Amino acid sequence: MGNKNRVLNSVIQKSLTLAIVSGILASCVPNAGSNVRGRASANATTGSSNVAVTQGRVLKDNPIILSGNASLAITADLNKYLGTAVTITSNSFLQSNSNCSGLTYCFEVLDTREAVSPLQTTDGKWAFKTGTAEFLQVNTFYHMNKLFDQFFTNLGMSLAGAYDSLGAPVYDTAIPSGLRETDGTFKLNSQMLLAFSNCDVTNNAYYDQATESLCFGHTGANKELHWAHDSTIIYHETGHFMQRLQLNMRNTASLTKVQMSNNLYNEAGAIGEGLSDFFSYYVNGRTHWGEWAAGNLRGSRPMSEADALHAPGLAADEDSRLSYPQYITYDPNYPLEPVEDIHMSGMIISHYLVALTQDLESKCSISNAVAREYVMYILNETMAELGDLTSKGTENGAVTKVNMNALNSSLWFNTINSITYRSFTQTIAKNLLNTIGNAGLNRCNGSYYTRDNIESLLDSYGLLLFKTYNQHRNLTNGTTKVNTQVTTSNRKKSVLISKSNLILDPTTGASSAYVIDNRAQIAAGITQLQTSGIIGTLSTQTPSDLGFNNNNSKVSPGEVVAIALNLYNNSNSTMGGIEILANDWDHATSTTLVGGVPLGRPCKFDTFGLSTDTWPLDSEGGSSVQGCDAIGAAPWTAVATPGDFAPVCFVQYNDSTATKWISQREFKQKVAIDSNSCLDKTNDKDCFIRAIKGADKAQYSKINPKSTWGQTMADPTTGKAYSLDWGNVLLFEVSKSIPPGTVVDCRMRVRFTNCEDCFHDSANNNNDFKDVEYNGPKPYKIIHLQIPITD
Repeated sequence: MGNKNRVLNSVIQKSLTLAIVSGILASCVPNAGSNVRGRASANATTGSSNVAVTQGRVLKDNPIILSGNASLAITADLNKYLGTAVTITSNSFLQSNSNCSGLTYCFEVLDTREAVSPLQTTDGKWAFKTGTAEFLQVNTFYHMNKLFDQFFTNLGMSLAGAYDSLGAPVYDTAIPSGLRETDGTFKLNSQMLLAFSNCDVTNNAYYDQATESLCFGHTGANKELHWAHDSTIIYHETGHFMQRLQLNMRNTASLTKVQMSNNLYNEAGAIGEGLSDFFSYYVNGRTHWGEWAAGNLRGSRPMSEADALHAPGLAADEDSRLSYPQYITYDPNYPLEPVEDIHMSGMIISHYLVALTQDLESKCSISNAVAREYVMYILNETMAELGDLTSKGTENGAVTKVNMNALNSSLWFNTINSITYRSFTQTIAKNLLNTIGNAGLNRCNGSYYTRDNIESLLDSYGLLLFKTYNQHRNLTNGTTKVNTQVTTSNRKKSVLISKSNLILDPTTGASSAYVIDNRAQIAAGITQLQTSGIIGTLSTQTPSDLGFNNNNSKVSPGEVVAIALNLYNNSNSTMGGIEILANDWDHATSTTLVGGVPLGRPCKFDTFGLSTDTWPLDSEGGSSVQGCDAIGAAPWTAVATPGDFAPVCFVQYNDSTATKWISQREFKQKVAIDSNSCLDKTNDKDCFIRAIKGADKAQYSKINPKSTWGQTMADPTTGKAYSLDWGNVLLFEVSKSIPPGTVVDCRMRVRFTNCEDCFHDSANNNNDFKDVEYNGPKPYKIIHLQIPITD
């Protein structure tokens, strides 16, 4: 802990070498187009006399594949690649799939966001020229409907595989027994999905989870290339919606829904992108995505190491796969330039899932199509459990298993114990073991998929990051632990690193953190984060124009600042999925008034063996009383609320006898400031400085051995450091009432995905830490950041 007391004042006077980018990656919010075409025009049809009623013609794959020409011009006539007639719909409008309980239709397709209704047929036929808005809608509709039908058929199969003929669970399933209504529909969503096939957005397509809509844009100076012409794009974006359905299978009674990503870099978002690529493979069986729409921008993605786009050295043998975390910043289109992007990071998951499909095909002697359905079945189980907000996790009684408890579950899912490559693949492994790997069920074509098969394939991708299958999340069945141990000899490529190796940069003169307080940058970031729903409103004490922000790279009264820790990997292996938490947590004594004195003083964890952190000393205000020894020791009750947690930052106070660290509440009393001057006048626990909720978690994709993140992400040609994104920084709001000269200590918790002791409890047979323990210090490395408040 030699760096814990390094003070920011000594480093922020240096020039800032990392700069915040002005936008959030992958979160464009385009303007709607002005071309409203809600109905078919007569001159748009092509060959309608040669198709039957309900039929039309579509591009059955993207134009690159259909033409066999990888260099096909975006101005090419695509009509020559139309296939034979296919059934579109017998409905009068492009509205389809009735599998969603409570909805007449699951989705409908419109032209632009300004369109007032979906396309209507005038003669019962759906044949149009490829260059028309009508064709875009029909093509989008056909491929969406194909995925919807396949997905719901699989969901019915998943239910049938999880329960016996009497409705009893065959294994510990997460798929709820009441998911399907008596009429055959599924209780999954309450809002119809809208798809806009002709969005006015350049070089992009996206799923907007706030409005439950899909937007397919265009490319080219004259918008010649339409993304809705590429079926793999349609499958990918619709796949994001399908993930939302999967994640919320167990949340149907709740208005609160969860999602994989908030558009900032995080591993859940990367996994979500990999899953969406896999949805394309799930439908068409091809191991490449986006050749036409994304490929013209050098943005298409492979899903197999055998793909020619990959850099030399990658291959489908177990020693040459796209392994974690080495390839987490790899872009096959620009293999020499590291990039922190969820779309590229997600390739590790898409490649693993394709390899799993092919391995099941081989080991179980089944067709590739059947193997794809098996993998989707496993994904249904995995997503349903990980997204659960009821805290049960599976159908196994009323025992709390995941996401703390029902009251705190959203906080746990989004911030404290969110989905990572480790938790995702561990849950997949458990579900493989429960189903296809269950010798008693004989689901591998009369046999079963062995544990060695499960573990060896995961390890070839560097994803064997867990030590048990965690079937019951450290709960007991009677007196017997049931968590199956991973075979140690199967872990060959998956390297686990001690959290003690994650430190602040020890280089002489190096910055421990970077402070950004440029008014324009921070204002732009706040607007984008608020627009994306990531953060809420700021304190009424903070001026809307951020007038106190003075752009001096220091923390001053009244400012909103972005802080990036300059972390260093002191090990000889690559760290992946680094997380820095500045959220409220259980690390202080009770805030109840005792003799008129508000406590909330910092717990001294090393006294109880909860952490090696020795801060603060007894003489500096450290406390070993009032429940500090019980932090994370027992499950919380349903009455526990986030309000019981303590802010991350304490304040230094010099009294007549000593210098001590005290709570902000106690400091407010010491300096006699009225509650109305606090950031929140109704809650003085974080009166003077607070991490903004939603921006109180920062993440880095990876850090190379003996390097910082900036060095890891530097362009190898120029040596220039990679720019910070909003997901890499913590946002703090500082009260204008805090006295200049005050020193604040923010006790951050950090961890990373391939960590030896951030998830496994060595004192408990290497089982995972319980969810309740993630509110305390044990799973984390604690890093202190001391911030002087300067005018």
